[in-house]
Formats: sequence, C-alpha cells, structure tokens
Amino acid sequence: MANVLIVDDSSLIRSVATSAIKEAGHNPIVATNGQEGLMMLEQHHIDIVFSDVNMPIMGGLDMVENIKANPNYKFIPVIMLTTESNPLLKERGKALGVKAWMLKPFNKEKFFMVLQKLI
Repeated sequence: MANVLIVDDSSLIRSVATSAIKEAGHNPIVATNGQEGLMMLEQHHIDIVFSDVNMPIMGGLDMVENIKANPNYKFIPVIMLTTESNPLLKERGKALGVKAWMLKPFNKEKFFMVLQKLI
C-alpha cells in the first residue's frame, strides 16, 4: 500500500481523489496548498504526489521546485492534476521534473493507470 499525497485547495477534488486512491488500495494523505504539502512530506513517507497548480499560499509548481531541491524527496514522482493547460506552465513543470500533467475533471481509469505506473 502506497501513501499518495493529494494537494489541492478544492475540497471536492480532494474528496474524489481520496475516494479513488482508497478504491485503488492505497492510503490518501491530503493538503490544501503547497506549503501544507511540504509539511506532509516531512510527517509521512510519501510514495507519489498529485497536485493542483493554482492554490493560495503556495502553488503546485513552487511546491515541486521545493520537493526536487530536497535530496530526501527529489525522486518522489509528482503529477499535476489541474484545470491549467497553459503550455508555458507545462514546460516549467516538465523542467522541474513533473512526471505527468492531467486535466480536471480527471478520468478515474486514467488516474488509476498513472497511479499504478508510477508507484
């Protein structure tokens, strides 16, 4: 069973993703912004991160930059789960080491496929 961190300011997305992660047999851990996401990384062993891009306090790409700069976390796969389709943001994500870019609302089967592939 993997620990899957969901970082999103939308309670609906956190709820849907939590349900999907449990259905896949894994343990969901949630945060409402990038700063909380980084705190969850310190408090739990995290196997994979799904994050929104646009959030208050700290956005997803800034969180990824912090994750990849930390030798303890830099190999954790990060997937952006967002409504954001701006090619410049995707390029920044790719440069930072984001493994995949999924658009919301997400397809549960694709979510499961990405989850299984990267764990």
